[in-house]
Amino acid sequence: MTLSSFDAVFYTVGFLVPGFVWSAVMSMMLPPRQTATQTRILEFLTLSCINHGLWSWALFLIFQTGFIERHVVWSGWFLFGIIFVSPVGLGIAAAALQQKELVSRFLSWLGLRAIHHIPQAWDWHFSRAKPYWILVRLKDGSEVYGFFHENSFAASDPARRDIYIEAQFELTHGGEWAPVEDSGGVLVMADQIATIEFRKLTEENYDG
Repeated sequence: MTLSSFDAVFYTVGFLVPGFVWSAVMSMMLPPRQTATQTRILEFLTLSCINHGLWSWALFLIFQTGFIERHVVWSGWFLFGIIFVSPVGLGIAAAALQQKELVSRFLSWLGLRAIHHIPQAWDWHFSRAKPYWILVRLKDGSEVYGFFHENSFAASDPARRDIYIEAQFELTHGGEWAPVEDSGGVLVMADQIATIEFRKLTEENYDG
């Protein structure tokens, strides 16, 4: 069996693109995982097959009832929706299930324990997007005080764990944290970080 260029494009679009779109949507909502290329291709293929399985009834109607010959334009829109739109919705739904840990809770209810979908503690903590007073101890012994909230950022790339703190503070002689005047935040490079300490907000004494 030989494949023409058109066949190759058709099978790629039909059986890899939906899975790629699904996975790409999930990667925007969940921390990425490092996987081999071969595994990624198998993942795309598997997700595409699940997508097509959910729409198998529509594909049957389009190709087996003569609908595609009678309604070419509508058939094209249906196929576009199955290949591109449906994976977006499925990716959002799958990511939401993981974010809310509904599957893990269900397995826990059955007495089973699931491996957490977030592979590293760094990603797990910062993905919760909670406000904290933050104390970053650097390898040279110095310390950075700040307020970490929605305008701050912690890189998810395992090779570069940089952190941006939206508001910088300094320690006064009385041991209190005082905001640094005219501070636009502070960027701490990954290779400088020794430890990070988080302190919960006990009162709303910072208005962002």
